[in-house]
Amino acid sequence: MRERPRACRRLPAALFAPPARTGSARQHGPRACRRLPAALFALLFLGAGAGRASADLTVFAGRTSTPAAPATRGAALGISLQPAGVEFEYAGTPADRAAGSPALRTGLFNLILGAPRRGRFRIYGSVGGGLYRQRLDTHARVGLAASAGGGVNVSLAEPLRVRLDYRALALRGAVSHRRQRRVYAGLNVAF
Repeated sequence: MRERPRACRRLPAALFAPPARTGSARQHGPRACRRLPAALFALLFLGAGAGRASADLTVFAGRTSTPAAPATRGAALGISLQPAGVEFEYAGTPADRAAGSPALRTGLFNLILGAPRRGRFRIYGSVGGGLYRQRLDTHARVGLAASAGGGVNVSLAEPLRVRLDYRALALRGAVSHRRQRRVYAGLNVAF
């Protein structure tokens, strides 16, 4: 059997054990590691199916941690099966040539896990990944991005909420600023 991929080395070896039937040509390693997140998502949603389903749209603006701290704008569309949900987020940050800060666009899929609502407040955590495009002058790079963070939703008057969010981004193979932090506030509408 081949050595497990580096990203999967912390996982129990039993997840990559050969199947019980003999004569199988099934491959272990990178493919098995890629299937694990999909299986975890499926289990999470089966377990969270008892909650109420809802969807929401967030339009946000904030700042990133690059030297010029440029403005970031974007939108997120989420589907929630309390207490867990998924979200697609698109965000864009313009370049600042004077400060050497590149333009950045991200498209991320995030798993959202929220705590029970406390009055008007609901705290949540998120983890996910997707693609980014970073451009600085004539150099451009498209690659994989990972994100982790959290925030709070504050109810104003149903269905309107204010969302405050913090994200740490890791951009694999980026032109510059491979690790970024983003703080933003947005208007969230549930439907």
